[in-house]
Amino acid sequence: MKRQAKKIKALLIATALAAALSGLSRAQDPTPDPNTPQSIPESVTKPVRPKINNPHTKVNAPRTDREVPIPPSFPAELSRMGGTFERSIAVDPKVTVSLCVTQGDVKVNGWSRNEVRVFVKDGSKVGFDVVQSNRQGNKPVWIKVVGSDPNRPAGSKECLWGGAVELDVPEQASVDLEGTETRSVVDSIRKIKIKNAGGNISVRNVTEGVSATTYEGNVDVENSDGTMTLESSTGNIVVFESGPSQVGDTFRAKTNGGTISLQHIEHRQLDVSSISGSILMNSELLTASIYNISTSNGSIIFGVPNIPPCFFSATYGFGRFDSEVPIKIITENNTPGPIKTVRGTFENALKTDCKLTLTTSSGTIRIRKRVNP
Repeated sequence: MKRQAKKIKALLIATALAAALSGLSRAQDPTPDPNTPQSIPESVTKPVRPKINNPHTKVNAPRTDREVPIPPSFPAELSRMGGTFERSIAVDPKVTVSLCVTQGDVKVNGWSRNEVRVFVKDGSKVGFDVVQSNRQGNKPVWIKVVGSDPNRPAGSKECLWGGAVELDVPEQASVDLEGTETRSVVDSIRKIKIKNAGGNISVRNVTEGVSATTYEGNVDVENSDGTMTLESSTGNIVVFESGPSQVGDTFRAKTNGGTISLQHIEHRQLDVSSISGSILMNSELLTASIYNISTSNGSIIFGVPNIPPCFFSATYGFGRFDSEVPIKIITENNTPGPIKTVRGTFENALKTDCKLTLTTSSGTIRIRKRVNP
């Protein structure tokens, strides 16, 4: 009996030892036993919570790739996105046309038709908003030219953009143009008001007034009449053949960092100034006129074809004053200091009802005798 109990005990020890060895070998061998049910890790059985920044975002919504609109500051991409469009509308002969253009070469041309035509190449679509019609109600007297962006809602109104924007208007029309990065040419209309953030402005054959402002570019005006208001921050201003369209029209030109060149100006009230540029003027000085010409850091060279009927005042700092036209000095400031002032008239002048004021802080003032061609 005791011998049988010992055999049973030895058998139990052997069985426990075999089970321990079997567990060790299974731990060393990663191959799962097909007859043994596998446990699933807890990290797999738990559902993963997605990150939701917006509470209205649909978690199970399928992802869709959409085209992101390219902003208008990339002209090459804009040209690829745009198309070519043309529209026209019948208008009153003295219509006022307003529009804005963000990018492109802009041409405004007057023609003999009572119609406004807009052509856009490689750019936005074109539309018209009629702001006001004439008393009969059949012809617009004020319209706005608008563009549209295909990536925006259908009802949204945008500025025009494109590789080229052409606007044909009646010759008696007035145009109000606002641009961002545009090169603008205006020809043969009644009145123009144009303002650019950057780009050159060229105007010719305008009959009743020019207002042109650009912050980075030149302003050129030729053979145009009416009130002139010309301004550039970092560019030159050139005007050839300009005069009033009615009594009281004034001429004003201002640049911060450029040269102003004027030739054959017939306005009787001029205000011309530059901060860091020279001023060149060749023109007859008229009776009953007022000329104020000044620069902070530059020279003033004034060419006259005849004896000016003017009283003049020349103030200069680090520079000098000389005149090829004989002058009669009335007063001269010889006090110590850099600022000197000479006042007087021109010899043999029949009248002195014109006033000419020339001022420079650092530069030369010279009055030259110009021979008429």
